[in-house]
Amino acid sequence: MRRVGILGLALAMSFAGEAAAQVPAPPPPSSAPTVATSPLDNYAAAAATTIIAEQACPGVQVRAGQLTTLRLAARVNAGQEAMLEEKLRTRATQVRQQLAADGREAWCSAALAAFGPDGTVAKGVLATGARIR
Repeated sequence: MRRVGILGLALAMSFAGEAAAQVPAPPPPSSAPTVATSPLDNYAAAAATTIIAEQACPGVQVRAGQLTTLRLAARVNAGQEAMLEEKLRTRATQVRQQLAADGREAWCSAALAAFGPDGTVAKGVLATGARIR
């Protein structure tokens, strides 16, 4: 059985406000560790996953406007910036470890399934093959 890791956590995310109504979260995989999730944690997981996907997956680009929408849904305020930076560093490390464990092809496929045009977590944060403006 393959480990699910941070991408599994990302798939289990839900976002505050309107985004939660638009993007229902699937149930967490049974192998995913139990963690307390807050809107800030959810945003950090989504940002780390999508930014690393842009770096690691051929032809994949982050649609910055969509990522900004997730940040707004998480209601990140100026007083949370230092905490967010730490969460982003931690999540990025976890995502890179999962990428190494799963292999690029499998990991990229899962990231696109979660955040691509038909994303199960957030649609359209990642785009493929299209020129992003």
